Amino acid sequence: MAVSSVASFMHTPKLGTAELLFRCAQQMGLSPVWVTPLNVFAVVVNGRERYINLARSPLNSDASVALAKDKYVTRRILERHHMQNIPYALPRTQSEAEAFLDIHGTAIAKPVTGAGARDIHIVTDRAQLAALKIDQYILEKYITGKELRYLVLDGEVVGVHCSEYGTSVAEDRPLKRISYPRNTWDAALIESSLHVADILNLRFATVDYLVDASERAYILEVNTMPGFKWFHAPSSGPVVDIARLFLESVV
Repeated sequence: MAVSSVASFMHTPKLGTAELLFRCAQQMGLSPVWVTPLNVFAVVVNGRERYINLARSPLNSDASVALAKDKYVTRRILERHHMQNIPYALPRTQSEAEAFLDIHGTAIAKPVTGAGARDIHIVTDRAQLAALKIDQYILEKYITGKELRYLVLDGEVVGVHCSEYGTSVAEDRPLKRISYPRNTWDAALIESSLHVADILNLRFATVDYLVDASERAYILEVNTMPGFKWFHAPSSGPVVDIARLFLESVV
C-alpha cells in the first residue's frame, strides 16, 4: 500500500472522516447513501448492501476495540508482552494517587475509557488530584518529547505523523501534524506498531508514541478508529489516502 496522490476531494482541507469516506465511496462507484446523518452509510458491493459505521471500524472486532478503549487494560496487556509502557497507576484512593505523584513529580490524568483528548489533566500537586474523581482516571508519568503516530492497516504501516502542539493537553489546542515520507520511518517503531496491532488483534489502528530526549520511545495509546483528516490534509508532508485504503479493505 502506498502513499496516494490524486483524488480531487483530497485537496479540500480538513474534511471529517465521514465526509472523506463517503466521497471516496462515490469515486469508487459504491453508490453510498446515508442511513443516519454523518454516522452510518450504505454501500453496494457485488449487488449487496453493506454498512459503514463511523463509530466502529468494521475491520476490528468489538472484543478488540474494548481492549484498546480501556487504557488500563491496554497498559496491562502491553506490560505482559514487555512493550514500551509509560509508568502508570490506576489509583482507587486519593492516597494511592498521591503516592504515584510523589514518585514521578508530574503526572497525566486520563479518563480510563476516554477518547479524543477530552478531560485530560497535567497534575503537579495534590490539590489538583483532590479535584478529580480519581477512581475514574488512569495516571501516567508526564514525559516531555516528540509524539509520533503510526497508522496500521492489515499488517502494514501505511502512514507516520509527528504531532506538534507544545505542552498543552486541551482538546482544542493548536495542532500541527507533520507527515513523514516512508524512507524516514523508524524500523523499530514499525515493528512495535505491528506487534501491538497483532497482540490486540486489530486490523486497523494507530499506535502513538512519545520519544523522549534520549530517543527512548514509549507507547502513549492505541486508537482503533482514528480521524482521517490529518492523513488527507497534513500540515506538511506526503498525503495518505487512508479513506480509499480503508474502504478497499472493508469491501
